[in-house]
Amino acid sequence: MKNLLKIITAAVIMTVYASQGFCAIKVMPTLIELNANKSKNNYLTTSFFVQADKNETIRFKLYPEYFTITDEGKMSAVPSSKNSDNLIPHARFVPNEFTLQNGIPQLVRVTFTDIKTLPDGESRMVMFIEDVAAKEILLPNKNKNVNTKLIVKTRLGIPIYVDKGRFIKTGSIDELAVEKNNRNLVYKMSLSSGGNSKVRYHGKAQIIKDKNLIKEFNLNSNTIRANGILEEQGMLPDNLAEGDYILKIILTYKNEKGENKNLIKETPFNVSNSI
Repeated sequence: MKNLLKIITAAVIMTVYASQGFCAIKVMPTLIELNANKSKNNYLTTSFFVQADKNETIRFKLYPEYFTITDEGKMSAVPSSKNSDNLIPHARFVPNEFTLQNGIPQLVRVTFTDIKTLPDGESRMVMFIEDVAAKEILLPNKNKNVNTKLIVKTRLGIPIYVDKGRFIKTGSIDELAVEKNNRNLVYKMSLSSGGNSKVRYHGKAQIIKDKNLIKEFNLNSNTIRANGILEEQGMLPDNLAEGDYILKIILTYKNEKGENKNLIKETPFNVSNSI
């Protein structure tokens, strides 16, 4: 019997927001933020490194895309945009294609020209790094007459932001509630940014009972788009005894001056372990 070749094609896309890489590929830094007001000229320069494992030889190409930030704090790439806060018309980068081998890092230089014409506030783009040739991975299959091949294409994205002119970063926690979802307790937050530049925050949650701190845990960091909103939710610990509690949220972000600002909000909730 002739072997049946079954090909499965998959695109693996990894957008980098923190210190992450895909497989053996590393990008440093994973996020670039620039202040055009600190430039004495009409241009800005920056750079980043891309590095592969010593045993890898991979050729990459680079290309930028405009992006927006969703209400969930996710990046949504837009292949083309005529928005005035689009950095792509101002961007020049070298090289635009390169080969990584022997674990040697590749430096990529990025220059933004004519920055005086950028609007006040935040402008942005994402620099995508994509392998030129897709990888083929053979997957095990219980059926000896079927060969399964996975075709994988790797793409990493580095968000780049430029703040210029009079820009403002201000955030707030508008709503906070604890709700029961089946037998689990879930907190829900509504946050907003009132400025013309994004707010990136990190923080923690505290569970208080009778004015005593019972538990404390870190919250996921996230980004609120400029003059936008963010809806966030998560699970509370499931081993709380019955009774009345207070959930206290403490978020920290940097304003346009680089100063740390705290956002604090509390809400009461009750735990009942009865079915």
